[in-house]
Amino acid sequence: MKESIGGTQLFVIVVTLVLLFTAIMAFTVNHSNAFAVKDQVVSIIESAGGFDMSAEIVEGSGITPDETLTQIVEALADGSYRQTGRCPASDGKITVEAYQRNGAKVIGNNRAAFCIARIPSYTGEDENIKRYYYQVILFYSLDIPLVNELFNFKAIGETKPLYN
Repeated sequence: MKESIGGTQLFVIVVTLVLLFTAIMAFTVNHSNAFAVKDQVVSIIESAGGFDMSAEIVEGSGITPDETLTQIVEALADGSYRQTGRCPASDGKITVEAYQRNGAKVIGNNRAAFCIARIPSYTGEDENIKRYYYQVILFYSLDIPLVNELFNFKAIGETKPLYN
């Protein structure tokens, strides 16, 4: 009888370690994927010289979207990025737009695939010359088998200051 209890306890320990190892591997893969896609999105915005915050891809509308947004959507698809999260709210100075994976804007407080915030940065010498930098927020989570999404994290990147 003593041997069977020891075997059951050993089995529980092995299963726990396998689940823990799987969770660490899933977290590492999600983390590296989110940061790789975030770096691509930041370089797309920098190479375009900014981002049109009014841009939106509306499927079936026939409207040509902003080329920068199209490139961002393609980068998300190429990177197999599938995570979602909640974006911070806009305030008086900072404009935050939340987008789905297909480029459509998120309405309300729904979950978004990525967020782009435009933050003013003044030169200090002349208040009329405005520079903006863009903050890109992507999400990744800790997915444990049988428990699903446990924690949600953000990958945040910023562009260099861009003149508008």
